[in-house]
Amino acid sequence: MDLNQVTVTGKVLGVTTTGNSNGTKMKLGTIGVYRGKNKDTGKPEFDNVPFVCYGLISEYIQEDTKMVLSGRLNTYQKNTGGQYKTTVVQLMVLHAETINQPELNANPNLNRDINNALDTLDFDKLTGQLNGASK
Repeated sequence: MDLNQVTVTGKVLGVTTTGNSNGTKMKLGTIGVYRGKNKDTGKPEFDNVPFVCYGLISEYIQEDTKMVLSGRLNTYQKNTGGQYKTTVVQLMVLHAETINQPELNANPNLNRDINNALDTLDFDKLTGQLNGASK
């Protein structure tokens, strides 16, 4: 395992599709990684981690999608015109996977059906049947 291996999970935001001077497909963007809730407000907080990916991997990156991105951290110095250079840290994506989440309300009747089934279920009768079956 590489010492500079990073895996993050979050929502992909602000994706820009471009190409480099060699004609290789390239995507730049950020992934919003959940940091926890703010102790004062109780609202969730996220860290936006910039990323770059090249070639075939860039085809899998979709904006507004929850994904797992794995790769290496890269740093470089950027001259912003001031007295000091700015250090830029970004994730170079080597592997990307979409997180598939089932929709909770895909069937609006499902919750009603489950509640009705639980209401009509006779737990005493069921317990008696189970106890009788174990004899």
